[in-house]
Amino acid sequence: MSQAVSKIKACIFDMDGLLLDTEKIYSDVAGKMLEPYNKTFPLETKIRMMGRDVRDATEILLADLELPHTFEEWDKEAQKLKAEFFPKADLMPGVERLIRHLVKHSIPIAVATSSTKSMFLIKITRHGDVFKLFAENITCGDDPAIKNGKPAPDIFLTAMQRLDSKLEPADCLVFEDASNGVEAAKSANMSCVWVQDTRFMLDKSTVPVDHAATERITSLLEFVPEKYGLPPFDE
Repeated sequence: MSQAVSKIKACIFDMDGLLLDTEKIYSDVAGKMLEPYNKTFPLETKIRMMGRDVRDATEILLADLELPHTFEEWDKEAQKLKAEFFPKADLMPGVERLIRHLVKHSIPIAVATSSTKSMFLIKITRHGDVFKLFAENITCGDDPAIKNGKPAPDIFLTAMQRLDSKLEPADCLVFEDASNGVEAAKSANMSCVWVQDTRFMLDKSTVPVDHAATERITSLLEFVPEKYGLPPFDE
């Protein structure tokens, strides 16, 4: 780990690409929409979009690929494809094991996602049994309390306050897959595990060393709770 960490009292999870395997679906939707323009979806653009709210991410796509559309025009068509494909999203490896472990040991947990509430509900279609473990502790990107999206810290600080008003940032461990989310956690002064999906790395031969995360892993299956003062897995 890149820095000392005090005992963690609560865990906050991003969703897209971290809990749910939706990043590939985002890529497929973008690729399908780019076909009429004879354009492909660059990985560089994909990485810059990851972790941002839908407007910011779409504006990056439109600018990078010089597409003659407003956000509203593009998003209207994209929403149709997302509504079709997102209900099929799988859980990422290790998700259910970790969430059930934390709940078993009464560790407070929350979701902090840039997705809108309506899209969140579509994405979790097949996994209500897992997401009900978060109870009401779900903060979405279109929540009125979120004035600035990631990489600003707003969503993580809001999620923390809603979990328990007595929590401090140092008490919280954020799980993120996107560099924008890692930066948001750092700005919130929270510890952060960067669960980097190697499918979305520009250079798969080089392990990143210059990052803001407390720790970098490539799957939640690699997470060791006791490093953060959390109860170890039972097995």
